Amino acid sequence: MGSCRRWYRGILIAGMFALGLLAVALVMPGLRRLSRRRAEDWCEAIVLAWNRAVCRILRLRLRITGRPDPAAGLTVANHVSWLDIIALGTQRPFRFVAKEEVARWPVMGYLARGIGTLFIRRGDAEQAAATGEAMTWLLRRGAHLLLFPEGTTTRGEQVLRFHGKLFLPAQLAGANVQAVALRYRGEAAGLAPFVDDDAFLPHLLRMLALPCIELELHYCPSLPVGLRRDQLARASRLQIAEWLYPRERRPRPLHEAVTQPSRICHGDFTQRP
Repeated sequence: MGSCRRWYRGILIAGMFALGLLAVALVMPGLRRLSRRRAEDWCEAIVLAWNRAVCRILRLRLRITGRPDPAAGLTVANHVSWLDIIALGTQRPFRFVAKEEVARWPVMGYLARGIGTLFIRRGDAEQAAATGEAMTWLLRRGAHLLLFPEGTTTRGEQVLRFHGKLFLPAQLAGANVQAVALRYRGEAAGLAPFVDDDAFLPHLLRMLALPCIELELHYCPSLPVGLRRDQLARASRLQIAEWLYPRERRPRPLHEAVTQPSRICHGDFTQRP
């Protein structure tokens, strides 16, 4: 019975990816040609609905603490798995910033390109500068960007250094920065990390075998405008590390976090315990 359910969910996931490919190849470009004014809102609604549907099929249960800042232009998080992107994508419409290798992933790369993800090519200063300019322009226009400043995934046992240059657009645009800490719980803690030479399809099948995927999202207090890029990188990393590893907590360099009520998010992503 368990195997049948896994394959049933696998068929549903395959169907969702097929719908996603159809949306970015035909539906979203068509909407942009029909109505430039409202096309962006419609496209964002499609992406948000797709992320939420995939999370339901995967039985991804989010426990959210803290409070998302509507004014935060740049959201940063520690990075464990490709699931991080879909989970955070259920919360609000984001423009993602990712390493260029993601653009070459089968299926996921095509979807990422289709929804307007910005890519950074490592070791290419000119291309990185162009992406930085695009980020700054979007932030000044009020867009919400999401990036993973570690530049790679980890097993969730540590938070790597945050690259300060990725925060320069927020500094130049005067945008608020909010850090989000991600932590997988239960069986997912050992299976969710997408690291080393993991391939997407086998990893997806392992996720489908789980009865549910438990993920904690903690929204840290937004950092004040006016900090330099290196200060933003250090402060946001410290906020995440302090929440993930409370035994290692040190005095905070910024204002104290305000404890907010938690939410259990499953299905409609707004349920309270």
